[in-house]
Amino acid sequence: MQVREICIVLAFSFLQLWRGVSGSGECYFNAKASCEYEGRVFNIGEAWVNDDCFQCVCFEPFGVGCCEHGKQPVDFPPWCEAVRKPDSCTVAVVMKANHKLPCLFGGKNRFRGEGGMWKSENDPLF
Repeated sequence: MQVREICIVLAFSFLQLWRGVSGSGECYFNAKASCEYEGRVFNIGEAWVNDDCFQCVCFEPFGVGCCEHGKQPVDFPPWCEAVRKPDSCTVAVVMKANHKLPCLFGGKNRFRGEGGMWKSENDPLF
């Protein structure tokens, strides 16, 4: 194995370890990507969040590794769905029939997300 291939494997291994620490889901590594995003050049080890809500890390000169930013809800009833708020990386679990209503289920008939209980039934998400 060549030195470049070994470094790419090590960078991807670090990315998988970082993913486990950050609690994120999907990850990818792009060996041809540059460490430039929206006109800013990042140094090795520096991170940024892209438009698709992936947190990326510069592994210059070997490429860029990215993982989903934030936690993704996974355990909710079929009448609800997880949606990303517009212009944000925040994910909320809402009723499929009306995205302005939080997902209602469980003993308290409430979904308790990262932000805690919803303020009121009239507090729209979007």
